[in-house]
Amino acid sequence: MAIVKHIKSRNANYSAAINYLLFEHDEKTGKKIVDESGRSILRKEFYMDGLNCDPMSFDKECELTNAHFHKNKKREDIKSHHYIISYDPADVTKNGLTGKRAQAISLELAKQMFPGYQALVVTHTDGHNESGNIHTHIVINSVRKTAVERQPYMDKPHEEAAGYKHRSTDKFMSTFKKTVMDRCQQEGLHQIDLLAPAERKITQKEYMAQKHGQQKLNEINQKIIEDGLKPTSTVFLTQKEYLRNAIDECAATSNSFDEFQSKLLEQFQISVIDHRGRYSYLHPDRQKRITERVLGTRYGKAYLE
Repeated sequence: MAIVKHIKSRNANYSAAINYLLFEHDEKTGKKIVDESGRSILRKEFYMDGLNCDPMSFDKECELTNAHFHKNKKREDIKSHHYIISYDPADVTKNGLTGKRAQAISLELAKQMFPGYQALVVTHTDGHNESGNIHTHIVINSVRKTAVERQPYMDKPHEEAAGYKHRSTDKFMSTFKKTVMDRCQQEGLHQIDLLAPAERKITQKEYMAQKHGQQKLNEINQKIIEDGLKPTSTVFLTQKEYLRNAIDECAATSNSFDEFQSKLLEQFQISVIDHRGRYSYLHPDRQKRITERVLGTRYGKAYLE
């Protein structure tokens, strides 16, 4: 099945996107891999197109567009959006999916979903950790270069106008996922319902933190096993996942919010704070307050009722 991921970036260096998409990078460190002479190594197989720009001058053209519309001047501004369409590995052997075919499909999807925006559309065939799943990266400048016809998923005023900053709203993502699903079905590719709500949503940052934490824990546990001992833990939990699990455990055995609040504090040293019906949780390790929005699921009185 094809799945869709979204990452937003505040990095003003658009060249970084080109470098990542064209050259091999270490998945653990994120650093570019170089040869013995210190030269960057091109990815073994990739397909690249530019939408409303020359792909090799994507960075400079985005900077010119930003300057023309006086946008993306602040550090906190979202400079680009990165969408990833990952196709089912089984489509390669069962449905004849190739990198070239995936690129053609994804380019049409990009034209349909990001009209007027400058975009890099790059398909890789190596997959994550060389898993073999073909996937396409669509990186767009956050500022629309040219005006377009208003689309059904647009719900903001002047969203079709040149100079408008892209926002990955729920309505847009639902439309994008539905478009991907329809196209995969037309192409005879494997597909699941991308619109079915997930039990939990995590950010790309949390996903990478969990991945790197698990790798480090595995390395530590391997040394412990070699010393003839047994590891005390084999699964790495991020702070947020630890918090979610603690909340789930206490909520399942609580009959009131007060009881829920007391159990969290007694069993996990987690404080619950009520801000006019919105709840936040004080994590014990870093004393960091984590809200319902960050957790991705509504916890608190509504969770218990």
